Parts: sequence; C-alpha cells; structure tokens
Amino acid sequence: MMDLSGFRPFSLEPLAGRITPGIYASEQLIHACQVKHLGFIDGRPPSAGVRALADWLVRHVDFIAKPQPGSSPLSSGTAIERVLAGDILPEESFAVSLAEMTDGAVLPDMFGLPASSDQDPSATGNPPPTAVAGEKASEQEAGNPPHPLSASAPSLSSGSALSNELPPMGGLGSALPPGRLFHPIADSRYPEGFVLTGCGISLNLDESTATAMREALAKGIEHLRAVRAPVRRAAA
Repeated sequence: MMDLSGFRPFSLEPLAGRITPGIYASEQLIHACQVKHLGFIDGRPPSAGVRALADWLVRHVDFIAKPQPGSSPLSSGTAIERVLAGDILPEESFAVSLAEMTDGAVLPDMFGLPASSDQDPSATGNPPPTAVAGEKASEQEAGNPPHPLSASAPSLSSGSALSNELPPMGGLGSALPPGRLFHPIADSRYPEGFVLTGCGISLNLDESTATAMREALAKGIEHLRAVRAPVRRAAA
C-alpha cells in the first residue's frame, strides 16, 4: 500500500503550537520544523534556500491557507517541513516547483549556499544594473584596462586555443543526471527577464542576453558536429 502521509497540505497551524509564542518570523518556522522532525533545535545556520523558503511562507500565510492543486509543492507538507528542518535536500524537480511557486524568490542552487545573517532572507542577489547605474559604472571603469580574459577570449572561429588562454572551467562537463537539465523560471523581481537554473547554476537573463546565449550555444553545437563528422565517416 502506498504511503501518502507526506502528501498532506502544508500548514502553519499545527507547527505554531510547537514553539512559544508561535510563528511570526522565518526563524521560528524553521525551529518549529526542527523540533517536529529532529526533536531539537539545530544550532547550525540554515541554508540560503531554507531561509528564503521560510521567509516566503511566513509572508504568504493567506495564500498557503487556500486549497492547492495536487501538483503544487504545498501539497507535500511533510517534504516542505523536512526541507525547512534541514533533514533533507529537495530533489531538483521539487526545488524547481518551489522556484516557480515563489516567482524566483527561492532558487534550487540556494539550498547549497549558506544564509547570510545580515541579508534579507528573501534576497537572492542584486538586481541587474539600471541604465543610469550602467553608465556610472562605465565612467568609473573607463580608466581601468579590461581583464585579459575579457579582452582576448578565444572563439571557436579563431581556431584551437591554448589552455592558458581559456577562463577557468566551471562545475559542468562531468556526468549529468537524467531528465531535463535546465529550467526557465519567471522571477517577479525582474519583469524584464527570467532565471535559467539547472546543474547547480542560476542565471538571470533578459531577452538580449538569452538570445546571445542561444546563438553562442548554436555555434558551439555546430562546431562539435563538424569535429565529429570526419570521425564518423572514417569509422564507417
């Protein structure tokens, strides 16, 4: 028989009685979940994702009290409580659904980052610079020469590049998990853009940046296919 106990709706009411004087802030919600699922209050600081999720839930009491569809992460009350308690990490699909529900206030990669005590729990980064801010930054940096990597970063069209000419490699390039790897998420803080998240990264993109990235990816894929074509013909 399938255990459906974890699929009860999330609610603050049964948690409020576990601490005094109740739940009025994100820290109290985290402590209530820890008392319920761990049996004690963990003294370690929560991750940025846990802090942001708890803050969002406390600020949306009226929303979470309404009936939710079965596909909503709020229908998995036990899972949310255990995530808040630090007992488990959310699976990527569940983390993506949390990001969509919170309009980007809680992103998947935040669950692997420490929360800053002097930072607003709902903050996940600085917004893109405005036009005025961009102009001021350009004026301030006018006298500084560009970084060598940004000035002479090799492209696929320039032929093979020496390894010391390339910027440091990121976390990608290793074995990838099955299923969909990247997810676009609407972020209410950035109405002119969206968040692309997956494989441990999150990028805030506007239309022009996303278009430029798509063109670069298309060139990269074209390059890989051109390199593989002679090998396949030789093997045949």
